[in-house]
Amino acid sequence: MQRAPVLALATAAILAAPEVSPAPLPTADPYPIGICGVPSTADLPALKMAGFNVVLGTANRAYLDAAQAAGLKVWASPGTSAGATFDPVAARRVVAAFDRHPALWAWLLADEPELTWVPPAEVRRAHQTLKRLGARKPTSLILYKAYEALDYGDIPDILLVDRYPVPWLPLANFGQHVTLGRLARGRERPLIPIIQAFDWSYWPEALPGETGLRPPTGREIRCMTYEALARGGDGLFFFAYQAGRWKLPEHPETWEAVKAVVREVHARLPLFRAKRVWWPRQHGFGYRDRRFNEALESSVTSVLLRVAAGNAAVPSGDYVLAVNNTAWSQAYSFAIPAAGEAPSPDPTPARRQPGRTSPINAPGAAPGSVPVLGEGRAILPEEGRLTDTFAPYDVHVYGPLHARQ
Repeated sequence: MQRAPVLALATAAILAAPEVSPAPLPTADPYPIGICGVPSTADLPALKMAGFNVVLGTANRAYLDAAQAAGLKVWASPGTSAGATFDPVAARRVVAAFDRHPALWAWLLADEPELTWVPPAEVRRAHQTLKRLGARKPTSLILYKAYEALDYGDIPDILLVDRYPVPWLPLANFGQHVTLGRLARGRERPLIPIIQAFDWSYWPEALPGETGLRPPTGREIRCMTYEALARGGDGLFFFAYQAGRWKLPEHPETWEAVKAVVREVHARLPLFRAKRVWWPRQHGFGYRDRRFNEALESSVTSVLLRVAAGNAAVPSGDYVLAVNNTAWSQAYSFAIPAAGEAPSPDPTPARRQPGRTSPINAPGAAPGSVPVLGEGRAILPEEGRLTDTFAPYDVHVYGPLHARQ
């Protein structure tokens, strides 16, 4: 008979406690490469070997200890979810027990609250409650409709966007929603896209009337991975290793494609951790009727990335990443940016301050050629512009663009 009043008093005490500011997010942490849907600890060593460093799992002692032994971090719910049924007492119990566990990566406040009509105020209340309980690990939130980030995006420490377009939406819809999330978050707050690695036919009730459902191809998975980088993502997650009837290892083509992309990300980590640099992009399209994608954005996403500390695969320097986010071919050109600063409005060789910097040459290539990273070729610019061809969903990385003298 006394349980309800006791719970009410405990809840009131938690909500009245002062909010504790979290420690700053550790910038030296490994670049998050995570996978969702990992209910069994038996799979953790294999996922570590595949290159993942975070799993969406469970906040209990056995799971966290197993993850720590495997060298993985765990993203988990605090025993309750934001909304009308949010339980501060359950949250207090889980946070007190596991927030300091070295394997815990972040707390998940809610998964797609905008689809279940959980108001932003309820999500904010859950976030504030965890902070009042002394949680030092970041809070996180997943949005499906990234335009809702205008209302939800300032709440969590980490915002994730899960837009799964293949094949019922154009792939361009993925990058569009990552951009919406980034614009709402600003430059400094972490945003992590979640990439589709499943077949919608395993959830036919979610897309009634849709036909031809399938998992994304390897080219589509790779394209979304680089779109995530080009659009300002601060990490990568993949959905899902296991969810409902879907089990990724039972689909070898998709599973091998995911593992191949993860290996490539590790090899090119300096690129994925690079600083985005503004430049007055002057670009052009060989097929003008294809210059816009289905989201009425550029059919080729391009961005200038500055790698301060490179590795054997990605030397230090400036790179242009260009991603064809459409199912059709394209010829694309851009004016080569100057090194170390924003280029002039007309970045021709004569306006590029000769004597300070010069284009890097690929081994055996013509002087002034620009290497295409990992492709064993280089392109000789013409009048300060570089032109290349793109197959559907192609990704090209050009650089390093300049060598310092």
